[in-house]
Amino acid sequence: MLVAVQAAGLNPSDTKIRGGGGRLGGVDLPYVAGREAAGRVTEVAPGVEGFEPGQEVFAFFGWGARPGGHAERLVVAASSLAPRPPGVLVHEAAGLPLAGLTALQGLEALGARPGERILVTSGSGGVGHLAVQIAVALGLEVVATAGPANLDFVKGLGATEVLDYRDEDHRRGLGGIAYLLDSVGAANIESYLGCLSPAAKVAAVAGVPGDPANGITVTPIRCEASSERLTRLSELMSAGRLSVAVQDVFPLDRVAEAHRLLEDGHVRGKLVIAIGP
Repeated sequence: MLVAVQAAGLNPSDTKIRGGGGRLGGVDLPYVAGREAAGRVTEVAPGVEGFEPGQEVFAFFGWGARPGGHAERLVVAASSLAPRPPGVLVHEAAGLPLAGLTALQGLEALGARPGERILVTSGSGGVGHLAVQIAVALGLEVVATAGPANLDFVKGLGATEVLDYRDEDHRRGLGGIAYLLDSVGAANIESYLGCLSPAAKVAAVAGVPGDPANGITVTPIRCEASSERLTRLSELMSAGRLSVAVQDVFPLDRVAEAHRLLEDGHVRGKLVIAIGP
């Protein structure tokens, strides 16, 4: 389908790829960044069912898309799209696909059952704040970490307990946790391994540490395009059980400023780029 992009999310992968790193490595210029977007369908290819021109959609369209979502027009596979949840602001929808799918895939990989306890690091970040909400919707007991300014914010997302990661003693109450979803990095995972139960499971969004002890399993999570999973996230939003915190919206001519802000760290939720009307 051809989609007229209204807004697109900005993610750490965008800044890393722009800087010549990340999982895609360096890129050849000209390069249009962005892995996710929200907009309206303008044309539908023959044989595509369930979508029509004028329909509002959102998408994560994979790592190899050229151009990316920070463009006015985008050709997207139907398997990467889902209808936007009714009543949800376009900027909020634009910030959901990559981080939301990553969080959902991480939780699926962990396989925790309702009532079990899970640790979500960086509970105020792009992936983290969505992982907290999805985990709560799945019936899990969520313990999350966050900085001092975001403790109440993460608590409001439904976490049972929110710990200040800057407090050197915050790990003392974490003994025996069997599940960890981390979106910070390998070194951060290593710092929590001593708190986990033997044979614990870890979903690693931002890097995998070396061989963990005690039979702990670490699964790397790389976001995959999925219309089915996006539809599940859309349903959670429609039910009022999932929302995207958008810290700021930047017009396209200030995208460099948005990149700098994201690289500085400590963004609450997501940054979004306004593309079209």
